Amino acid sequence: MQREYNGHGFFQFAIQNGRTRELWCLKPNESGINTICMVMEVSSKRVRTKGEREKVVFTGVIADYSAKLPFVSWSERVEKNKIVQIENAYVKRWKGQLTLYIGKNTQLYEREIDFPDYAELRKPKRRTIAEILDCKGAFDVVIEGDIVSSSTKGNRMVLDDGTGTVLLDSGDLETGISFGTPVNVIGNVIEQSEHEYVLIAEKVIVKDEELVITDLKNFLARYT
Repeated sequence: MQREYNGHGFFQFAIQNGRTRELWCLKPNESGINTICMVMEVSSKRVRTKGEREKVVFTGVIADYSAKLPFVSWSERVEKNKIVQIENAYVKRWKGQLTLYIGKNTQLYEREIDFPDYAELRKPKRRTIAEILDCKGAFDVVIEGDIVSSSTKGNRMVLDDGTGTVLLDSGDLETGISFGTPVNVIGNVIEQSEHEYVLIAEKVIVKDEELVITDLKNFLARYT
């Protein structure tokens, strides 16, 4: 990784650069991506390639002011809490999740610039279902909506936020929610099959009683 230090703030730099992309709404199969972000999490593991060579692969999560995104680096060591400029990366899906890939033709530069701090970047971003479906998925987001139907397939329900619907998979979480329950869900939206998206819940929060009464009235007005 090359080191480059610059006194300009992040937003000013991004505008001057003209080619820098924010992480939000990067879509599968896009390439030639340039972005500036903070490395939030990183781990490494040894894998064997097709030629039976052993190689170290770095995986983790990056973030900017707009979104978080998982990454895979095949060629560059990345360090947690560092702000990096990434040039010529590409996006693919890994197990349905949008992921930024740092390949052999990708360049990384460590930067020292004004940037949102770790505590701010770690907060999940609030998004609508319409925004998420338009961007082909999302990582670590908050969606506010109502449960409008349930499924016989385990803990699966349909979540409606007024802009669209998505299948909610609460996994092993004990939610105690049912039809009409207004909730805030934190999780990742992945592509399960072509044009079918699932919100994999990390946390489901039922709104407090006062908000439930108000939201239930609004919900019943839409569905009755």
